[in-house]
Amino acid sequence: MWRAVLLTPRVNFRRADGLRYRDRERTRSMKRFAIFVVLCVLAAAAAVGVQAWRWRERKLKEDEQNREQSAAENTAAGRLGLKTPPLPPHPLDRRIALDDALRLEPDRRFLLAARELAGADVAARFSDGRWILSSGGREFGHVAELPDFAELMSALAPLGREWVATAKVTGKAPRIRALRGHKEAFAAIREAQTRWSRGDHGAAVLHDAASAAAALMLQLPRAFDADDRLDAHALALSAADAAAGADVRGQQAVLALALGYASAARTLAPANDEPALHAFVTLDRRKLADAARRKEAGPGDRHLLLRWLMQDANEQGLLRFIGAARDNEHISVPTVGQILLHGDLQVVAAASDALPALALAELEGVRATAPTDVELVRTLMSARNSALQTLANNEDLRARLATDLGQADTAQEGPLWRGADTSAWYAAATAAGLLGSGRSGYVLRNDATGLADELGTWPVPVAAHLSRWLKARIAADRGSLDEAYETLASSRLPGARAAADLLDAMGRQSDSPDPRIIEAVRVASRHFDSRPVSRLVWAEVLRAHARDLDRSGQLIASLVDKAPGGYPVDEVALAGQRASIDRLEQLALDERLPFPARLEAAGALADRGPKAPAERVLRRLCRERPADVETHERLIRLLHDAGKPADALAAARDVLRTLGDDDSFRVASARCAAARQLDAMGRHEDALTMVERALPTEVVCAYRIATVQLAHLGRKEDAENLLLAHLARHPQAETAATVAEVRWRSHDDAGAADVLAHPPATLTRRDFREIGERFAAVFRGRPAPDVKRAMEALLQAGIQPQSILELGPPLAKAGAAAQAFELYALLSQKMPSEKSAGVLFKAWGALRAGKGASAAESWLRKQLGPDPSALADNELATSAYGERLDDALWELFHNRPPEPAFADRLALLRAASIVRRGERGARRDALLKELADPLARWKAALARSIGLSGAYASWEVRLARYVLGEGREDDFADEASDGSRPCEAPYYFGVRAAAETRVRDAAAWYRVALECRNPEQPEFIWAYRAASTLEQDRGLPAKLVQAAR
Repeated sequence: MWRAVLLTPRVNFRRADGLRYRDRERTRSMKRFAIFVVLCVLAAAAAVGVQAWRWRERKLKEDEQNREQSAAENTAAGRLGLKTPPLPPHPLDRRIALDDALRLEPDRRFLLAARELAGADVAARFSDGRWILSSGGREFGHVAELPDFAELMSALAPLGREWVATAKVTGKAPRIRALRGHKEAFAAIREAQTRWSRGDHGAAVLHDAASAAAALMLQLPRAFDADDRLDAHALALSAADAAAGADVRGQQAVLALALGYASAARTLAPANDEPALHAFVTLDRRKLADAARRKEAGPGDRHLLLRWLMQDANEQGLLRFIGAARDNEHISVPTVGQILLHGDLQVVAAASDALPALALAELEGVRATAPTDVELVRTLMSARNSALQTLANNEDLRARLATDLGQADTAQEGPLWRGADTSAWYAAATAAGLLGSGRSGYVLRNDATGLADELGTWPVPVAAHLSRWLKARIAADRGSLDEAYETLASSRLPGARAAADLLDAMGRQSDSPDPRIIEAVRVASRHFDSRPVSRLVWAEVLRAHARDLDRSGQLIASLVDKAPGGYPVDEVALAGQRASIDRLEQLALDERLPFPARLEAAGALADRGPKAPAERVLRRLCRERPADVETHERLIRLLHDAGKPADALAAARDVLRTLGDDDSFRVASARCAAARQLDAMGRHEDALTMVERALPTEVVCAYRIATVQLAHLGRKEDAENLLLAHLARHPQAETAATVAEVRWRSHDDAGAADVLAHPPATLTRRDFREIGERFAAVFRGRPAPDVKRAMEALLQAGIQPQSILELGPPLAKAGAAAQAFELYALLSQKMPSEKSAGVLFKAWGALRAGKGASAAESWLRKQLGPDPSALADNELATSAYGERLDDALWELFHNRPPEPAFADRLALLRAASIVRRGERGARRDALLKELADPLARWKAALARSIGLSGAYASWEVRLARYVLGEGREDDFADEASDGSRPCEAPYYFGVRAAAETRVRDAAAWYRVALECRNPEQPEFIWAYRAASTLEQDRGLPAKLVQAAR
C-alpha cells in the first residue's frame, strides 16, 4: 500500500514578517510623502493665491489710479481748450503717429507742375521711407522723404515727355541766356506764346518761354512765398523743355535759385555762359561784382548783385548800386522787392508803399523816375509819387490796380503764358508790398487794427489772408490765443513764415511747456512742405516750440550739408546746435558769407566758446563795419563779461566817433550801448549825460537807462516824471518792468507793486521772469528783510503768488541765497497746499546754498512737522529731481519711506537721477540691491498666465528696473497706455536712451512725452527741459520702431 507523502516548503516566518513590516513602512512613507507633497502644493497654491490676491489688489488700485489720471488729463485738456484728439496712447504707436504728423509733404509746387503736365490730379503717398507720386491711379515717380531739386525734376520727366509728344514739339532749341531782366523776360514769353498760338510748336519757342519764365520767377519779389501756381508753371515748362532735348542747365540753375534749392543751382550753373549766376551761387562776390559791371551785363546780372548786397546788409554798397543805376533800374519792381528785406523798418515801410504803385505803373506802361543821389527813403517816396502821376485827384489806387490786373495781357492765352499769369506776377509783387506794410506798420503804428482791415481791401488774392494773419497776430499779442489757433487750423496764410510768426506770438503769451503750443505746432504743419525755405522755417518751429532738436537738425542738415554757404544763417544755427566751436569760428571769419550770418556766428562763439577767439573775431568784424552798432554792442558785452570794462567803454566810444553826433536812431542806439557800460562801471552821472541826447528819439533803451540813472543819483522826482512820460508813449509790458525797477531802486515798493498790479498790457509769467532779472539786479545787494517787504507789497497789491514766484530763480542764480530764501519762505505760506511743498523745497535749496545742508534740513523738517504726509514727501522728491538737486533724494529721505507707493516713486526718481548723471558707485549698487528680485521673471510669467500682466510689481518699480538697464522698451510699452503712463514712460525711455548715447532715440522719446496733455504732469516738464539740452548727434541711426506690437 502506497503511503501518501505531503511535500511542503520550509518557511521562515520571521523573515516574512519583516518583509510585511517593510512594505507597511514603505506604504506609510509614501503616504506621508504624498501628504507632504499635497501640503506643499496646497501651501504653494495658498502662497500663489495670496500673491495673486495681492497682485489683484495692486492691479485694482493701479486701474483706479489710471482712471483718475486719465480723467485729470481730460479735464486739463478741456480747461486748456485743446481741440484735436490725442495721439494713440501706446508709446510705440504714438511715436509712429507723431513721425507721420510732423513729416513734410513734397514741395507742392512740383505737385502742381505735375498736375499741369498730366492734366489730372496728383497724389503723394509715403511708404517704405519714400514718397510715391501718382496721377489718375498711375504711379509716375518716387522721391526721397526730403527730395532735392534734381530728384523732383526727374520725377516730372516722364510727364514732360508725354506733354511734348502730345504738343508735337519739333526741332532743336538754340542756346540762349538764362539771366534776363523782367521786362525782357515778359517780352520774350509773350512773343513765344504768340508764335505758339500761330502753330509754331518748335523746340526753340518752348525753350525761349521756359527760360523767360525761370527768369521771371527769379525776379519776382519773395518777401513771402509767392504764387505757387506761377512757380509750378515755370517748373512744368522747364520739364517739357528738357524733354524736348534743350540744354536747360542755365535755365534750371536760375529756377533752382529762385525756388531756394542752392545746391542744385550751384551744380547746374554754367561758369562760361552765365558768369554772374555762377559767381553768385559759388559765393564769389568779387567775380559777381565784375560780371555785373561788364559792358554786356544785363538787368538780370545786376539783379544778382543787388541780391548779394541785401543779403550782406551792405548799406554803403546798396547806395553805390543805386547811384550807378541805369534806366531807373533802382526803382523797378524786382529791385524794390529786394529792398523789402532791408533791416530798417522805415525803409521797409517806404518800399512797401512804393511797390503797388510801381506795379501799377508797369502795367500801364508809365515810366517812373526817382533820384539816385538822396537817402533811400526819399528815393522810394519819389518813385511812388512818380508812378502815380497818371492818377486823378482822389482816385483810388486799389480800384485802378484791380482794373489793370483784370486787363493784363488779355491777348495771351495758351499753354506757355496767359494773361492770368501776368496778372498773378504783378499781384504777387503787390502782395509782397502789402506784407511789408503789415510787418512794418505793426511795429511803427500804435494800433495796427485799422491796417489789418485796410490790407483786406486790396484787389489781390492774398489780401484776405494777409488781413486775417495780421488780425490773428494782434489778437495773440494781446493774450487771445484762440483766434491765432483758429487761423492756423483753418485759414490760408501768406506762406510758412506767417505761420511761424503766429506760433512765435502764441509762444510769447504762454508759459513753456504749454500743451496748447505743442498742439498748435502739429496743427500748423499743414502750412509747410519740403521746399527749402519752408523746411528751414519748420526746423526753427520744431526747435523753438517743440524742442525737437534732432528732427530740426536733420531738416537743416539736409540742406546746408549739401550746399555749404548756401543757407548761412541756418548753417550757423546748426553749428551752434552741434556745439561745433571750430566751425562757428570758421563761419564768422569766412568773408564769402553775408555779414549778418558772420555776426550771428561770432555771437554764438561768444556765448559758447573761449572769450579770446570770440574777441578776436568780433574786433575784426568791427573793423569791417565800423559804423555797425549791433556788431559793436556784441563786442562791448563780450568785453564787459570778460572783465575788461575799460576796453568795453573804449569800444562804445569808438562807434560813437565813427557815427558822429546827430539825433538819428542809430546814434541813439550807440549812446545806449555806451551808457549801459558806464552804468555797469558805476559811473551814473556820466551814463545819464551820455544817454540824455538820445531821449528825443524816444528809443526805449534811452528811457530805461536814463530813469535808472536818475534813481541811482537820488533824483526820485525827475525819475518818476520821466517814467510817466515813458509809460504814456510806450504802454507795454516792458515799460511796466522798467517802472517797477526804478521804483524799487527808489525804495518805493508800493509804487512798484501798483504798476505791476495795473500794467498797461497783460503780464504773463514770461514777463515776470524778465521782471525777476530786474528785481535781482536791485535786491541782490540789499539786506534780506528788504526782499520780504517788497514781496509783501506785491501780495498786498493782489499779484498772484505763482507770478511772484518767478522772481526767485534770478536771485538764486545771482548768488543772493539769503534773499532768495526770504522770498521762497514767505511764498510757501501763500501757495495752494498742493504747491507749497515744492516752494518749501526751493527755500530749502536756497538755505542749503547759504548755510549748509544741516541747517536747511533742520528748517525743512520743522516746517513739515514730525509726521509729514506721503503727499508732501512726494512733492519734495519730485521738486528735488526737477530742480536737479539730486543729492536731496538721499539727504531728505535717509530711510526707506513707510508708505509703499511713495517708496516706489522715490526708487524710480533715484534710478532716473543716477542714470541721467551717469553715476557709478555705492548709491547705484544699493538701489540695484533694493530693487533686485531673482524671481521677477517667474512672477511676470505667472502674472501673465492668470491675467494680471504687470501686477507682480508696481509700475514705478518695474520702470525703475528698466531705467537701470533691465529689459527693453517693448517689455513695458503695452502697459503704458493708461492714465499718466503715456506721459511717464516716454520720458524714462528717453533718460535711458540718452545714457546709452542713443541720442536720436532719446530726442524722439522726449518729443513723444511732450504730447502729454496735462501740464501738471512732471514728466511733461522734465521732457521739455531734457530735450532742450540734448546734444545734437550726427552719426547714430535712429532705433527702428516696430509698427506692430
